[in-house]
Amino acid sequence: MADTKLSALSSATLTDADEIYVNDGGNSRKATIAELRTAVVPTGFIMLDITSLRIIGDDTADEVGDLAANGGLLSNDSTPLLGRVSTSTDKAIRIEWALSDVTELQFSPTPMPPDLDETVDVTIHLLANMDGATDTPTIDVQVFDAVGDTEMGGATAALSGTLAELTVTIANANISGHPLGFFNISLTPGSQGTDL
Repeated sequence: MADTKLSALSSATLTDADEIYVNDGGNSRKATIAELRTAVVPTGFIMLDITSLRIIGDDTADEVGDLAANGGLLSNDSTPLLGRVSTSTDKAIRIEWALSDVTELQFSPTPMPPDLDETVDVTIHLLANMDGATDTPTIDVQVFDAVGDTEMGGATAALSGTLAELTVTIANANISGHPLGFFNISLTPGSQGTDL
């Protein structure tokens, strides 16, 4: 890109390789647009609340539970269940799929924030582990953008007996962005012989 006045930048189409010069206390410094974007634009973070998860297919295949099924709400006696790691020594809340349970759970729809850069991949992070290490399933993270989209998620790495961060990356080509985009995210564990 040729030298451009600052007033003209608003209508310019810049690429990551384009360079910009900044006067820093009398010293001219050069940076690419990619370097500037990395330095100025922070990594976003959208919290997914596990207490918002709903059981899918409890009474009707691929559907949120009906009123008799409490609308698919999780509790300490649902399958899977929402409960504490320990009622006396560890008050952390978790979701637990019992032996061989592969019930799908879905988060509440998650709006894409106005500052989401839809030109960058989105990574979903989960913390998960097995109660034992006899088998190591994955978790299928299904992601749909808004209404009428196709599935764009994927499977995590295999779980282990140790709590670990697992990720699934959503390609930016599949993300519509704000204001019309919102994520519909569901989790389905692979078949397992130990509680998850």
